[in-house]
Amino acid sequence: MKLMTRGEIERGPGWVRLATTGLLAVYLVFALYLLWRTAVLAPFSDEFNWVARWYQLQDDHHWLAYVLAPHNINRLLWTRLAVALDMGALGGTNAPLILSGAAALAVMAATLGREAAIAAPRPAKSLAGALAVMLALMAGNILDASIPIYATYAHAAVFAVLAIVLSEGASGGASRWRAAGAIACAMAAALGSGAGLALWPVMAWGALLRRDWTWLSVVLVCGAAFVGLYLSGQGGAPMAAASTGLRDPLSALVLSLSFLALPWARLAPQSAWIAGVLVALVTIALILAKGGDKAGRSERVACGLMLFTLGAAALAGLRSGLEDARDVPLRYGLLVAPLHAGLVILVARRLAGPWEAHGRLIQALGLVLLVGVLLQNLAMGPKLVQVSDVLRNTVADFHDGRRTPLVVDLVHPNLLFAETVSDRMNRDDLFQHELHLKPRPASR
Repeated sequence: MKLMTRGEIERGPGWVRLATTGLLAVYLVFALYLLWRTAVLAPFSDEFNWVARWYQLQDDHHWLAYVLAPHNINRLLWTRLAVALDMGALGGTNAPLILSGAAALAVMAATLGREAAIAAPRPAKSLAGALAVMLALMAGNILDASIPIYATYAHAAVFAVLAIVLSEGASGGASRWRAAGAIACAMAAALGSGAGLALWPVMAWGALLRRDWTWLSVVLVCGAAFVGLYLSGQGGAPMAAASTGLRDPLSALVLSLSFLALPWARLAPQSAWIAGVLVALVTIALILAKGGDKAGRSERVACGLMLFTLGAAALAGLRSGLEDARDVPLRYGLLVAPLHAGLVILVARRLAGPWEAHGRLIQALGLVLLVGVLLQNLAMGPKLVQVSDVLRNTVADFHDGRRTPLVVDLVHPNLLFAETVSDRMNRDDLFQHELHLKPRPASR
């Protein structure tokens, strides 16, 4: 990946750089605070299954089966390695999952910010880069690091972004190391979450539009082999998972459209699909208009990022199993961040001409936009802290023997199984230290 030269990182007037840097610094500090404040260190939900699988590893010592065995169709290599490190060496802290999720968010945000800065004219580089970073690190996305069972999305998202940047990084075909890196990152994304499987058609589409037949052949062959291996050995599970969406295509479509409206979909979940329609139409139009064989590097990267989010939304709809398809979970929001960054890149790419005539106005509007995103994050933060407090207290209720409706809904669908795993962890002195920045009431 070519580093930017000194000339490429010129960022306009000093006061704009200073204001942008200040806003970004405040934003990053608040993101770190949310990561700390919303962290959940006690296992719940799917993590009981991951811990049980680690205990099975202690009995059979089959490492390959452990790291690659499917979990709800997903093959969670990075998650399984983090759990093994935690259980085997750290005594049960959830730190490997949280820190790996945080590192993934940081790398993803930095990569998207860099791509936006490259696309923008010199005076607007800091504004475009900061905006892309802020959108990647919106408050809801922080939960995909601070809540361990959501880290799978962070693992998938960062490798997806890297795969697209590498795949679309060179005009007329990727160099050998870029090609190898793109293929490796595409595989790594799917080993974070099955959402990463959406990358293969994205890379193939990009190669097709560029008429890069060699790269298209490589992507098709490697993609077909990898997807085949990924789904092999799972019996009818993949079709069973997809059957929900196939039986009710309208609900699947509504979920996919609501997905595209995240994180704002959570403000009005029943009508978010309407905004999703607008996002989908605009995104598809931009991909068709800007992603052809004459597109520059930044346009190709932007279109690839947006197409990945469309693919992830389609996969989410296909696997729809929610009681209300309009009530799309916030944890999917991180997979929409590439689309947001793609839009920033395309807009930034078009600023060179308008900047000549309206530079001051664009600077003012850019700073207003950064302030708006910051204020939005500051408003969302307390709600997410409240959610994490409820979650931690619910898990604590479970360990205290309370069986409230929230415990039944949030802790695990099979409470007897969760109790069995929890008892064994207690005997082994694992996961005995929970983080409570807000003291839990003595009695409730």
